[in-house]
Amino acid sequence: MIVMKRKGNKMHTFAGIVLFNPEIERLKENLQAIVPQVAEVVLIDNCSQNITEIKNLLRQFQTCKLVENNENKGIATALNQILGYAAANDYDWFLTLDQDSVCSERLIETYEKFVSFEKIGMVTSLVVDRNYTGSISFIGNEEYHYVTYCITSGALVNTKACRECGGWDDVLFIDNVDGEICIHLKKLGYKVLSVKFNGILHEIGHGRDVKFLWKKDVVYNHPAFRQYYMARNRVYVARKYPEEFILRKELLKELRNYRLILFFEKNKFEKMRARIKGVKDGFKLKITDR
Repeated sequence: MIVMKRKGNKMHTFAGIVLFNPEIERLKENLQAIVPQVAEVVLIDNCSQNITEIKNLLRQFQTCKLVENNENKGIATALNQILGYAAANDYDWFLTLDQDSVCSERLIETYEKFVSFEKIGMVTSLVVDRNYTGSISFIGNEEYHYVTYCITSGALVNTKACRECGGWDDVLFIDNVDGEICIHLKKLGYKVLSVKFNGILHEIGHGRDVKFLWKKDVVYNHPAFRQYYMARNRVYVARKYPEEFILRKELLKELRNYRLILFFEKNKFEKMRARIKGVKDGFKLKITDR
């Protein structure tokens, strides 16, 4: 059984946030929500252009620490820096947040009920998107269940489990970083537990609900460079975990994105070219075994 260390009335954990040109007011809202719940907040900045504004904001929060990278090292590397901080400072668990997410005021308190469960690698909760309607997969009075995947934002991470699988895969840089580590944790016998609790107010791209013929879908309107990484990393992760993915099926899923781009997004051909290049490069990447 895991016994959670406490500091006063707080569960002894901290929050890590990766920054890249954040919108300052949203980041302020983010910090106001999480700072009262944790011992400290560590922010890893990936060479933001508005670093002066970030520093001015952080003067309002005594328990925030800023680490500045001299270049954009990507989300995976920044998350590994947060993991390193957790290990160096004897934190058993840490919360990861996107820069534009805002957590519920009882998020850590809610998660605390589940950290003693056997072989938990991560604890997550329901995500409410600002732009589109998500689906709730809980049944009846179910308080929690196990899932195969969760997004980085709002995930409470088991430091020991995360170190055991070598942290996040730096090759990915951005996109599918969260999915890959969930698969790796599963391979090591760890589980991802999802709590029926609206834990995070989040925004994925500029998503909106759409309908194609009879089928409902969501369009995220990511820019072309993100489309590239999403396609590239889909292929890379499918190649890395052939026991989890059938590559042919993943390529068929990839075609769905071209349909959504073609019918519902702007800059259609730029984005489709980016995804095609991403698929090609996904076959070229060397698989890391960290």
